[in-house]
Amino acid sequence: AIVVEQMRQDYIDRFWDNFGQKGFKKLAINGTYCQNANFNYSLTQTAPGYATIVTGTEPSEHGIVSDYWFNPLTGVKEICIVDSKYKAVGEKYADGGFSPRNIFSTTFSDEAKLFNRGKSKILSVSLSQYGAVLSAGFTADAAYWMDIKTGKWISSSYYLEQLPQWVNDLNSKNMPQEYLSREWQPILEIDKYNEVLPDSSEYEFGIDGVYKVFPYNYTNIRKTLPDFELMYMIPEGNTHTTDLAVAAIYNENLGQDGNTDFLFVNYSVSENIGRLYGPQSIEVQDLFLRLDKDIGHLIDVIEETVGKNNVLIYLTSNHGIAETPQYLIDNKMPAGNFKQHYILALLKSYLKAIYGEGDWILDYSNNQIFLNKILIEDSQIPIDEFQERVIAFIINSGGISHAISATQFGNVMFRQGMPLKMQNSFNQKRSGDIMISLKSGWIDDLPYATNHNSGYKYDTNVPLIFYGWKVKKQKLYYDINMTDIAPTISMILGTPAPPASTGRALDDVFFNR
Repeated sequence: AIVVEQMRQDYIDRFWDNFGQKGFKKLAINGTYCQNANFNYSLTQTAPGYATIVTGTEPSEHGIVSDYWFNPLTGVKEICIVDSKYKAVGEKYADGGFSPRNIFSTTFSDEAKLFNRGKSKILSVSLSQYGAVLSAGFTADAAYWMDIKTGKWISSSYYLEQLPQWVNDLNSKNMPQEYLSREWQPILEIDKYNEVLPDSSEYEFGIDGVYKVFPYNYTNIRKTLPDFELMYMIPEGNTHTTDLAVAAIYNENLGQDGNTDFLFVNYSVSENIGRLYGPQSIEVQDLFLRLDKDIGHLIDVIEETVGKNNVLIYLTSNHGIAETPQYLIDNKMPAGNFKQHYILALLKSYLKAIYGEGDWILDYSNNQIFLNKILIEDSQIPIDEFQERVIAFIINSGGISHAISATQFGNVMFRQGMPLKMQNSFNQKRSGDIMISLKSGWIDDLPYATNHNSGYKYDTNVPLIFYGWKVKKQKLYYDINMTDIAPTISMILGTPAPPASTGRALDDVFFNR
């Protein structure tokens, strides 16, 4: 299972001519290429995408509604994978207390492993702990990610008591140090990047807000970035992920017996490069041309060790990304930066004028407003009345298209459009009292060139390719929900689908089973 973070559907077609023959092209030409696959919810963040792919259901059901959520009872923002019961394995002082416990449903690999009485191996690798943990599910043998302070691969005591020797051996090579001694030069001649804006584009934020044009000398950039943070922003970060995936294939003997094994490979560098430079940048195109080579190498290793007829691969993404707002504005298209802190300050002043002094708003995060329901109740104000008054005020903001209350989500089943996508991102336990959706082309005011986190096509439409065992060679153009992946994998394996799965099995992907 290959997930490339923040990969828009149009990237494959836009960059096609410069791809090699062993990576994206090989998968798309020889597999089933689904060109209209979409997430059907509004908060298209990193974590919900991973969880949706493997559980086969919407965030409203699997519970990973966002990367983190505000807990009104404690007043603390809780990161979706943090679990204080566990600790890092591999580096004593690393951040490694992670587990999948906040997912409300098992995954397709969990169900397969349960079905064959624990005989499958499940491994997940990623620079980022989100991709590693959420893809792995509950029954994984191991999930690995890179410790940002040391550059070492680590895991959580949820999975392991100690790292296997082959991971220690890989760590001992200190590959991040070698990678960070290099320089990022364009893989093509600079005038060959005709599908994107020039390298001197004014719409880029750049690494640390400073480094915006080629070449990128890593030694110089590291002077302003702590530890190994730069590995998350350069093509070598993807290569390092491939290093670990290849080592896992060889050392764990994946696919070498009669039981199905699962390897989740999650590439996360594109998440950072996309936000820093935008989808029209040479940096993004060059990153994907280099990733194409990494994926080609990974496929070669898999097919050499397991055999072409014994592997099933899917490649997809966890969300897309918006165009840079200023680029849209300069092309006379609607867009903007939503001044969330300014709007929140106005709202607080308005509520004090209506209801008197008090902290009526506990938090604003992830397009959601969390109200002080204890204060509202003590003031004998009906909660639905308070919610409606807040909505009536904020809906007049220039950047907001929809605002829906928790009460409305509880009383109405929305059937289509953005309200449906917002409802699919809403969970009673973890969501706020009011959820908003920004207008198309608008993003929160953040220190990036652009961002994701909407229900619009540029954030929801991602590549989906099935390749290998029993897969037909074809293109599919009909609408596919990303919740369809998990039941499709379960169907072809003959194992139960995840219990919360709401997707449908794509039976036309495969030859007769």
